[in-house]
Amino acid sequence: MIAVAQDAQGAPRVAPALTGTKVEFPVLLDEDSAVARVLGFRIVPAGALLDADGSVAYASDDDFDIGDPRLRARLETFMSGGRLEPQPERPVTGRALELFAQGVSAHSEGDEPRALVLWREALAHDPDNFLIRSQIWAAQHPDRFWPVVDRDWQQHQLIKEGYDGPLP
Repeated sequence: MIAVAQDAQGAPRVAPALTGTKVEFPVLLDEDSAVARVLGFRIVPAGALLDADGSVAYASDDDFDIGDPRLRARLETFMSGGRLEPQPERPVTGRALELFAQGVSAHSEGDEPRALVLWREALAHDPDNFLIRSQIWAAQHPDRFWPVVDRDWQQHQLIKEGYDGPLP
């Protein structure tokens, strides 16, 4: 079992979230959303179950919260060797993730204004991508993400921004 933390602001932002937890497995850092690109994730929490050969048996960004009983049922089926129904593919546009990665580079070089411009352009290509949207918010409103993510604020922010898609 491994976890992947997606945060363009790097390990200093992820480490405090793990402090005090009882996580006993590796947590990898995915600053440029490479995992999201491969698996089509647009929001967290998201996750995948991989077979022994490395193939994806199940991937979802809809129900991969450990408190969700659907995930527990899928985990039990998977661990007992049962077959899981594949989730419908939701392709992520390559241009959006390319721009997002450029924004991560700009951010890591200390050019936050350029990073925000790139991330906003990425979001224009994929407006349902909450990984991109939340990275913009995190850069502009860090107090809403650290040390605890303010989910209520995010819901209100979506409405304020005029987002008319399904709320995560």
